[in-house]
Amino acid sequence: MKQVLIIISCLLTFATTNAREVTALKEWKWYPAYDVSRNPKMTDVTVPHTWNLMDVFQGMKYERGTYLYERILTLTDGQRKDKRFFLKFDGVNSYAEVAVNQQYVGYHAGGYTAFCLEITDKLLSGDNKLSVVVSNAYRTDVAPLAGDFNIYGGITRPVWLIVTERDCISPLDYGSNGVYIHQDKVTPEQAELRIETILSQTSSKQSELRMSIIDKEGRVVAKTNEARVILKNPILWNGRKNPYLYTVRVELIQNGRVIDCVEEQTGLRYFSLDADKGFFLNGQHLDLHGVCRHEEGYQTGGLYNEAAMRQDADIISELGCTGVRFVHYPHSKYDVQQYDERGIVVWQELNLAGPGGYNSPGYIKNPQLEANVMQNLIEMVKQHYNSPAICFWSLCNELSFKYDEPASFLRKLHEKAKELDPQRLTTLAICYNQDKFQGITDCIGWNKYFGYYEKKGGVGDFMDKAHHEAGLQPIGLCEYGAAGSHLQHGFEPKVTNKIHYEENQARVHEENWRDMHTRDYAWCKFIWQYADNPSSIRDEGDQRGMNDKGIVSYDRMVRKDAYYFYKANWSSEPVLYIAARRYMQRTEAKTDVKVYTNQPQATLYLNGKRIGKGKRDEIGRIVFKGITLRQGENVIRVTAGKLVDECRCTLNRNNKQEQTTQEDRLDGAVN
Repeated sequence: MKQVLIIISCLLTFATTNAREVTALKEWKWYPAYDVSRNPKMTDVTVPHTWNLMDVFQGMKYERGTYLYERILTLTDGQRKDKRFFLKFDGVNSYAEVAVNQQYVGYHAGGYTAFCLEITDKLLSGDNKLSVVVSNAYRTDVAPLAGDFNIYGGITRPVWLIVTERDCISPLDYGSNGVYIHQDKVTPEQAELRIETILSQTSSKQSELRMSIIDKEGRVVAKTNEARVILKNPILWNGRKNPYLYTVRVELIQNGRVIDCVEEQTGLRYFSLDADKGFFLNGQHLDLHGVCRHEEGYQTGGLYNEAAMRQDADIISELGCTGVRFVHYPHSKYDVQQYDERGIVVWQELNLAGPGGYNSPGYIKNPQLEANVMQNLIEMVKQHYNSPAICFWSLCNELSFKYDEPASFLRKLHEKAKELDPQRLTTLAICYNQDKFQGITDCIGWNKYFGYYEKKGGVGDFMDKAHHEAGLQPIGLCEYGAAGSHLQHGFEPKVTNKIHYEENQARVHEENWRDMHTRDYAWCKFIWQYADNPSSIRDEGDQRGMNDKGIVSYDRMVRKDAYYFYKANWSSEPVLYIAARRYMQRTEAKTDVKVYTNQPQATLYLNGKRIGKGKRDEIGRIVFKGITLRQGENVIRVTAGKLVDECRCTLNRNNKQEQTTQEDRLDGAVN
């Protein structure tokens, strides 16, 4: 036994030494591409990098230009011998051209998918100059053409130098790792897998592949040289109940030696949609409720930031989400992996974004644009193929029929997605014209803002009508909500361009969830949105350049009232939260005290005096009506078993009188 262990240990060490080398290229120099002087002024930058970090808050005209990134790669003769070299970019926004030693290598259009270029024949012994021209300028042949979000320019995701032997598992197949785990049939009793590996071979040496499936505890549960693998009694990836992941290791072997190795994580599951009953995971109904989210953390400017991604995934998981919609472009592989690990179903979206209520076509019948979008679709599917969390490929968001008709192109995208990945479902997000989008994709989602943009009617009646008209095509609600600033407070349902009361945002969410929580046919219920998000076209609420419909603040420091409303409905953790707690300065003595909880009842105390008990309603609220505040400071306290929450507010009736007098004077002056 000791001899066997020693042999295995030596083999693994040898395999690691001879497998590919992957190095992050972080340090670059950066300067405007128009500076063609002999000695341009260069700035040292660390990739991921953007030149739009803060200027998007100053106005709509943020920098959308062209810049040059350069660095030196030094190689010896020994390092170059019998090796191949690749540059892999996880994301460059939004157009890139790459050169080595001033010799053109290739280009990529689209800022949210990876691409890889071989540079072997351009490299010399000694110093080699790597150059990347990057532009985020508006172009009619690069998606997205529109959107309520910023197009951050730069090398916004990591860059890797990949070094392999002459034969390797290809990194050139649309920016993927070259390994695709096809789940041909999965049941609780048996998983039938087919592991497809793309090779890139430049020698005549004979090669073989060895595939190993490794469980969560690091044990090899299957090993084979065949592409097809049967796994008996697999542990299924079962959403939040058990997000179980396997590792698939593929080794390329020549003459008994491992010359390349790629590992991919995956989870084994099956799923389906029913037009009347909604989403099913592993044969069990799963209510898909959650948030829409941009891949953008606090002051990261759309940059790849692993700490920010983990933080968001933790907050979303704490909320009790079972699903998340990634908007409005493909999110990075690391971001997707956070939801693989937490068991949250993902809607991954193509960067074909329409204007919504703004003045842009989103899509034009331009052959170059269509080719770019098709390329990005293939890259999105191939790069994220092995994710168990992704169950939906979204083809677009809010395209319009006022301009060039997009339906025929969307059908081509659907057909390509199903050709590449027959098992996952295609979807798209619409805000009008359901009849024109009917039948293009497997399912559709609506973006509707009842109680906010939509002043009349309710979301329940609207969705019932849309469900009836959709027939056998499943429909969901993939955006709804309202603006809400945690710095602005008031109970009246008053919304202006500059006034976004946090309390009104919570009220709108309550009304929408009251209608939607019992409608199982709605296969998704995704609120807009997880966190406040920068958008240069907006000038509203308490901050310029911000879409404040998030239920979490931009800096992630404040979870707004609406967050706790949903936590009381979605989370299995005990929740007790007094709403309107940031409405600290009051002018009205009579008030209602609203509590969000998943406990059956709670007791209210005001200034140390017990007021009484209240029972939770069907959507997690207890409302104590007609409570009278005293002049000055008030302490509001609620208890539910061992749970306690407390907040304070100050009543100043004089402020009410002064405010009324000022308003009367203003009215008189206007009149």
